[in-house]
Amino acid sequence: MDKKPLIGVSILIVVLLIISPVTSVGVCKQSPKQFSSIENQLTFSDSTRDETELKYYNEQNLSTLIGTQGESRIWQSAIRLTQKEMAPYTDWTLTKVNIAFNADHGCPSMTVRIYIYDEGTDVHPGPLLVNDTAYTYHSTGVTTIPLLTPVNLTTHQELWIAVEWNEIEHNPGVYYAWLDTLTGSHVPQKGDWYNMGSNWYEIYIGGADFDGNWGIGGIVEGRGIAELSIGNIRGPIGIQANLSSIGEYNAENVSWSIAINGGLFHRINATATGTLISLVAGSSIAISIGVFFGFGKILIVIAARAENTLEVTFIKNAFLLGPFVVGIR
Repeated sequence: MDKKPLIGVSILIVVLLIISPVTSVGVCKQSPKQFSSIENQLTFSDSTRDETELKYYNEQNLSTLIGTQGESRIWQSAIRLTQKEMAPYTDWTLTKVNIAFNADHGCPSMTVRIYIYDEGTDVHPGPLLVNDTAYTYHSTGVTTIPLLTPVNLTTHQELWIAVEWNEIEHNPGVYYAWLDTLTGSHVPQKGDWYNMGSNWYEIYIGGADFDGNWGIGGIVEGRGIAELSIGNIRGPIGIQANLSSIGEYNAENVSWSIAINGGLFHRINATATGTLISLVAGSSIAISIGVFFGFGKILIVIAARAENTLEVTFIKNAFLLGPFVVGIR
């Protein structure tokens, strides 16, 4: 593997100096493709289960290495997963984590411990849930580490996944924890947390070289994610549409709604809803709202979701002439 000369960037972060006056953060840049990656083939426990990684980084864009300078340190980097990321996986289980480590620049080996925290605040994790999984790195790449104690997502609104880095090297400029600074800026209050004591901070405050997301991801396992689609939206008496399960898995506990608003003086306000226990993969059902009366432009909003899907929403405009819906577009 070819190695380009490292470009060192040293800064002092005020919050770190408050915690420890002798500590600074070391950063070095490396081409995003100059690392060896361990390819992990995800295996499913059976044909009805799936795995996916909840993350903010792109492996190919891991470009900035971060570590401590001056003396041995123990510190944590972390990501925060909220309902925006976890909602489609409500009854899934966090079974593994992915962690990016670079062994090429000052730390040929490193022992880490994985911490899973419960919901806290926007700036601090809640109670500790798991800390029984440790791993020693000897090679560069993104490694999948199974949790000794999996965490069921059912009872958690959010989770913090943290990596405790135990640096034993005393050399200056020791770099090992990877940031993705090429995909885009850090995901605010989610992608770039760290601490070296009792307080948590976002590392992007160090400047442009630190503005990214940690190479940390949580792998969750559960029923396969279904995919819903809404199509063939039509009139002219009332509104009809087709709700389809177009993915590989059945959609479970499906709910749908059709809402009509607008008309002259905004007097039109009609709604229809429905539910079904399951929508088999590859099948469709007709959904509809009955006749309604009025005159003028209307807005049609059709939405559907299931226990194991992301919500889908289709918005259409049309014109109402008495009971007739025309010009749907």
